[in-house]
Amino acid sequence: MKLSIVSGLKESESNQEQILKKFASLCDFLKPLSYDGIELSLLEPEKVDVKKINEIKKSYEMEIPALGTGGTFIRFGYSLGHHEDIMRKKAVERIEKYIEFARETQSKVIIGLIRGRYNFESSSKKEKLNIISSLKECCRLAEKNDVILLFESINQFEIDSYNTISESVGLLEEIGSDHLKLLVDSFHTYLEEDPLYIWEYMRDNINYVAHLHLADDNRRAPGTGHFDFRSFLNIFKESGYTGFASIETIMKPSFEDVAKEASEYLRTIL
Repeated sequence: MKLSIVSGLKESESNQEQILKKFASLCDFLKPLSYDGIELSLLEPEKVDVKKINEIKKSYEMEIPALGTGGTFIRFGYSLGHHEDIMRKKAVERIEKYIEFARETQSKVIIGLIRGRYNFESSSKKEKLNIISSLKECCRLAEKNDVILLFESINQFEIDSYNTISESVGLLEEIGSDHLKLLVDSFHTYLEEDPLYIWEYMRDNINYVAHLHLADDNRRAPGTGHFDFRSFLNIFKESGYTGFASIETIMKPSFEDVAKEASEYLRTIL
């Protein structure tokens, strides 16, 4: 199992030299800490020189396992479940930009917050139908570019649909695309899943999982709370999972501190 951590590049407010310098400094800092990759949370991937990014990551023998897309919903309000057709169309267009970047960097694309929250002008049922329709279009783009999409179960306090792993598995089965896989997040698992049954359920559905997010029950670095990471990660280790586990937490007291603490703690388990 490989280890990565989430970081942005501030591509929307930086010039190309600053973007590349930021990425190189991340690689330089994380490589000695035994990280294998950097999961990039991007807002406008088309503003990043992907050729230069590939050169840098290759020089450090690092990977970009996945691309976060949540900023598209947070900043622009575009979402796959939006009640307005134009907003759903814009969300799909933004996903296409991520897919194009992912194709060049051999990354996966996360479908998380970008599916949105339903508006009073809509309904939960209508939102889900919109998500399914938009996601099918995204899958067609992913299949065309041979890129994997990662559907993330997110807790009910942050999003209104597909909060549990079982709901997300049901969606994956309904859409039926080999290019749509599951992202399992320890924090959302802690909030939403029944601790008596979730470990066995994950074992039974391990074939859907292609990426992991790690945060403790306080949403800080693994090892600072009470989540049972050993049981959680052993499920994937025992199944032969060789993908990435990516640190996605509140970066306090600092990104550097979280990166160091998480690597030291997780390497005793991974």
